[in-house]
Amino acid sequence: MAADRLVVGATGGPGEDIDGTAGALDAVEVKQLSRLRRWGTVGALLLMLGAGSSYGAATPIPNPVDGLRILGLLSRIGPAALACSYAGIGLIVLCWVLIGRLAAPGRPRRLSRSQLSHTLAMWAVPLLVTPPLFSRDVYSYLAIGSMMSHGFNPYESGPYDTLGDADPYAHQVDVRWQHTASPYGPVYLLIAQGVVSLAQQNVIVGVLLQRLVELVGVALIVWALPRLARICGFDPVAALWLGALNPLVLFHLIGGGHNEALMLGAMLAGLVIALERSMIGGVVLITLGVGIKATAAMTLAFLVIMLALRAGGRWRDLVRCGLQVGVVAALTFAAFTAVAGVGFGWVAALGAPGTVRSFLSVSTSLGVISGQAGLLLGLGDHTQAVLDVMQPVGTLIGAGIAVAIMWQCWQRRINPIMGLGMAMGAFVLLAPVIQPWYLLWAALPLAVSTADPRVRTAAVWLTVLFSVTIMPNGATIPVFVIVQAVIVAAVVVGGVSYGLRRAGLPSARVEPVPEP
Repeated sequence: MAADRLVVGATGGPGEDIDGTAGALDAVEVKQLSRLRRWGTVGALLLMLGAGSSYGAATPIPNPVDGLRILGLLSRIGPAALACSYAGIGLIVLCWVLIGRLAAPGRPRRLSRSQLSHTLAMWAVPLLVTPPLFSRDVYSYLAIGSMMSHGFNPYESGPYDTLGDADPYAHQVDVRWQHTASPYGPVYLLIAQGVVSLAQQNVIVGVLLQRLVELVGVALIVWALPRLARICGFDPVAALWLGALNPLVLFHLIGGGHNEALMLGAMLAGLVIALERSMIGGVVLITLGVGIKATAAMTLAFLVIMLALRAGGRWRDLVRCGLQVGVVAALTFAAFTAVAGVGFGWVAALGAPGTVRSFLSVSTSLGVISGQAGLLLGLGDHTQAVLDVMQPVGTLIGAGIAVAIMWQCWQRRINPIMGLGMAMGAFVLLAPVIQPWYLLWAALPLAVSTADPRVRTAAVWLTVLFSVTIMPNGATIPVFVIVQAVIVAAVVVGGVSYGLRRAGLPSARVEPVPEP
């Protein structure tokens, strides 16, 4: 059963199926992989080139490359920069999908873990030196750190209200969050304070340091995914391709510098440590993730189920494991809260992201549609009132689905790590707000726990969709400029795709793989 495999674990060599039957790529496939790597790197370089403009990245205000020779050229030609960025996005997504053929579960020959890790490094390096991509959240993190450094409580007011326009970080924060209290836990407030203490008032240094901090989270993800895959009896290479090489990781966790990287890294690495080495160490690490973003708390519930199943699967095992995990988590969180010295104001601020209408959210979209229907029927504009009802209802339904999935895991019908991914997915889709990188909350646990082609195909298509649904600068761009950029990018990506087909694409043929 899934839970039995989870308890016992499994072994397998790098680049192999869990049973060790997959071989290394042949000479033709190595050449195909090399071409895809190079074109993906070209895509990353194009994305880096476009990031010099306020259309191609969330550049600081004012843009530090304005007026510079050569470097400042694209900053003055926004549409061209956006076309570069979109062409880069398209090339990375295309090459990722095609490399997936070489990492598919059940393929007789597949790329190794080292080949996949090297590919990730090639595509990630150009994104390490760009301004923040796809959102201005990094500036919010730095402004929170500045508030902490100046002795202000980020849970009581927004950065602009406290620091004022003269502060170099508060000035950069997206206007939607300038007057909003922080929804992040005390662990992240301490991290942000440390980054600002090192960067002082230098915005560029602050952005680069923030990205380096999040790279620690990405490293934890890369470390944890193959180990969790083996625990679940699944192929580690296929897990790394869907999880670590995922374009959303490149675009948002590395390029965007989002603190989801640390949250997800702590969450996944904590599961590995708790299941293979030390329950206390694993719970402490997961709790650090909760102290970054509260979403990681769901992992603790599924960990209790895993530990209880391993201990025998009796109700008293569930109660005992729940108490052990709960005590360690509570003490850890209390310690970091005391060190941060800002109290529990983050609880009241958790609803702050929901103030922005996200049309990727099911509950928000239904609320807006209902409000517009009322306008058409002559009943007046009650959109906000409908949203005030629909959004909490969506959250409650998502929580209910998560509890139902936990029950199925306890009954040994669902692998608990797969259950974690399913529960995260339901919670994300029904939450008041969805950002493209939120898909990773569900995709990473599912990447290590299922070979079901329907689940993996859905994850791939959602990744492709979410990769192109947000502007590289995280802001509004005139529609005609977007259309021009998309046309140019489509021509470039289409031409590269045609050339790759002429040179030969990896075979998509795989053998059926039983569900672990």
